[in-house]
Amino acid sequence: MILTFCREMPFRAVARLTGVSLHRVMGLCERYVDLAVAQQDLSGVESLAIDETSKARGHDYVTIAADASRRAVIAETSERDAKVIERLAQEIPAHGGDPGAVTQVLIDLSPAFIKGVARQFPDAQVTFDKFPVIAHASHALDLTRRAEQKRDPALKGLRWTLLKDSRHLNAVAREDLDALMADVTTKRTA
Repeated sequence: MILTFCREMPFRAVARLTGVSLHRVMGLCERYVDLAVAQQDLSGVESLAIDETSKARGHDYVTIAADASRRAVIAETSERDAKVIERLAQEIPAHGGDPGAVTQVLIDLSPAFIKGVARQFPDAQVTFDKFPVIAHASHALDLTRRAEQKRDPALKGLRWTLLKDSRHLNAVAREDLDALMADVTTKRTA
């Protein structure tokens, strides 16, 4: 019952609800997670998704690796370097898998993850998480727009028009965008 509650609620709430101490609840979960990890079968792992997320407020991160096709977590650590990928590659054969069978890896733009994947899964196709890619593209667009705006004051005030989906623009913004697109040969932002 405690383990079922822990899947849905914070440990503190489970402890309050069941009358069991917080440390006992955490110990039970840790024990069963360790047993489950020891018994996991990674023989069918062909695609990995590796990402980091904050586990508390501030800059306290956890790196999670998942079997992307089964959508199941296979490893977790508090580290964020290339050795995370190395340890993951060592963990796969320890549980019946083959690192050479991994054909796809989804990661963010972390240089450490890129380096680790290149070393440990050299034949895998790397796909980058779309959010940092979009952020980089938006930043590059903004820098280019600012440079163009210094040369052509007519671009002033078009930042949000350029960033919005053109189907959702009002009539005035749509006219501004159409005028900009008509002169696209001299504008690099469009």
